[in-house]
Amino acid sequence: MPSGRLALFFAWACCAFPVLAQPAFQPQPGNPSPLTEMELPARRLVVPPDISNDPPPGYPPGAMPMGIVEQGPNAWINAEALWWFTKPSKYPVPLVTSGSLSDAAPGVIGQPNTVIQSFPNDVTWGTFRGLRSNMGIWLDEEGTYGIENTVFVLEERSWNQSFVSNSSTPYIVTIPFFDVASGGQNSLLNKMLDTTPFPLPPLSTEITVNSRHQVYGDDINIIKNINRDNCISVDILTGVRWLQVVDATTLGQTTQNDVNGLVVPQLGYDSIACTNNFWGWQFGGRIREQWGRFNLESTVKIALGGSQQRVNISGANLTNNPNAGGQFGGPGFVFSQPSNIGAYNFTRFAVLPEFGAKLAYNLTDHFNLSFSYNILYLSSVALSGNNFDKVTNPNVGF
Repeated sequence: MPSGRLALFFAWACCAFPVLAQPAFQPQPGNPSPLTEMELPARRLVVPPDISNDPPPGYPPGAMPMGIVEQGPNAWINAEALWWFTKPSKYPVPLVTSGSLSDAAPGVIGQPNTVIQSFPNDVTWGTFRGLRSNMGIWLDEEGTYGIENTVFVLEERSWNQSFVSNSSTPYIVTIPFFDVASGGQNSLLNKMLDTTPFPLPPLSTEITVNSRHQVYGDDINIIKNINRDNCISVDILTGVRWLQVVDATTLGQTTQNDVNGLVVPQLGYDSIACTNNFWGWQFGGRIREQWGRFNLESTVKIALGGSQQRVNISGANLTNNPNAGGQFGGPGFVFSQPSNIGAYNFTRFAVLPEFGAKLAYNLTDHFNLSFSYNILYLSSVALSGNNFDKVTNPNVGF
């Protein structure tokens, strides 16, 4: 311990000695030293750094740093090509059968040789091509409030089938139904053979089934941005949504009949057309994430409202028999009768949710390539296939 104190005192004395040994410069009062005699520090040349006005080097494609997602331009417009699928249409009522004249009731469902030709399965429409555009504008400089409009239209797709039988085919084609008069299954051919004097099967029969389907819609929304940082932008939206679904089916038959040695043509058709207009108020949100030139946009919308459904049933038959006074006919054929021909309107509550995800690559500040996937579902829709009433009593007179 004494040696430690001695070392500490010796270190203090060495540090303090220069201070005690060098008294401060004291100029004489009234006789200051000339400036030229004062010791000046060595002059040093200070060189300022070079300042460059050139812009910073650009980033190579795909190497743009992650940063805050910008709000984008004050106004925008996007156009997209669509390639969509729709849910298959159901036809719970068979429209066309084939059978054999050797059966007790040709073409009637339940007979040994009767085969359902249309429709044994649901109608698959395949792919629909279409267009969709989105346009909008921010209402303030900060991009907090905005308004946008999205409209899309799909092409009309049709599905056609034709069934033919004549004297050279081993089968006959006809239209099946449930006969009110007999209280059981029947067919147009079988009823004609049962009710026509001196019955003969048609010389030829051609039955055509045509179905068509189309979807388009529009929605207008008010947007509010609630977050825009850390490469993520979050918007909430609300607005009005409209969606229209058009679905129609026409069943037609042409026969050439031998009536007392005279060829008598007979024509008939049934048509059911359904138009659905959904109007509702929707709520939703959108999240946009950015990684350099890539960005991912996820959207959820749910609309609540009413589906205005209009079902139009029409039909007619025409026979040209010179021996019976020429042409005659009337409204209705097989599934359309004077009792149900007309237009029927219904309004039902419906929910319309939409889910979408879009991955895009920014080619420039104003153009990008994107791939998106959407799911759109309408909870209540009238389709033509569901409105064929198999219980009927057609007129097959000549």
